[in-house]
Amino acid sequence: MSLIDVAILSIVQGVTEFLPISSSGHLVLTQTFLRLKEVPIIFDLVLHLGTACATVLVFYRLIGEILRDILLWLTGKGERKEISRKGTVRLAVYIVISTAVTGVLGLLFRDTIKEFFYRPLAVSLFLFLTGIVLFITRFVQDRGKQISEMGFHAPLIIGCAQTFAMLPGISRSGTTISAGLYLGMERSLSGSFSFLLSIPSILGASLVEFIQANGGMQSISGGQNPLLLTISGFSLSLLTGYGALRLLLSFLGRGKLYIFSYYCFTAAIAIGFLLLAYS
Repeated sequence: MSLIDVAILSIVQGVTEFLPISSSGHLVLTQTFLRLKEVPIIFDLVLHLGTACATVLVFYRLIGEILRDILLWLTGKGERKEISRKGTVRLAVYIVISTAVTGVLGLLFRDTIKEFFYRPLAVSLFLFLTGIVLFITRFVQDRGKQISEMGFHAPLIIGCAQTFAMLPGISRSGTTISAGLYLGMERSLSGSFSFLLSIPSILGASLVEFIQANGGMQSISGGQNPLLLTISGFSLSLLTGYGALRLLLSFLGRGKLYIFSYYCFTAAIAIGFLLLAYS
């Protein structure tokens, strides 16, 4: 891989990780069009670390509040009823539940999911399906439910949605945010839940793959400085991810999540024709 290849993959990862247009699908297609063979897991981990850090930068206040309230609740130094009323502890518990659901289902269907990463045409079909999921949100009323009003079925459903999004072409952010909206969750809360959920989910999945990986950055350096490739990939995915996340939150706050469905429909059809033409 050249530095240009690394830059392209990093930008694609940063932008598509948060915009509801499927990062995995775009990475598979980008690798196909760049004629890159299997990219080492360690590089994928570097890109995901960048986007995870972007999430922390955007939500650092909320993350700090959650951690503080959990500590106060556990130590009994705060009024537990008051802390519970804020919903931060419940939010953390629900994130753990959704992550556990994704982890269990992801391991059960891991081999089946992996097969689709070698079928670029399937990415086009799944991307079209993502468009449908997003378009339906146009007709969903914002019922404004806070986390304290959401039952335990909510994290179970969102965890299942996130598992479904392991398929290349299915957007993780798109399906989890849409699932929250379908359940009546307030718009900004559905966004916060989705992106906070992405931190343990993405890092956990990347860690599992990293443990099983054999090659390091040396295997993709192509004679170039592997440290330069690592820093470039991390920095570009972080910066582009931060900008993309801010953009999506702006659209979500205005109830315009469905706008991204038009891109998904157009891209799915165009990519399908290109793949068939060059096959």
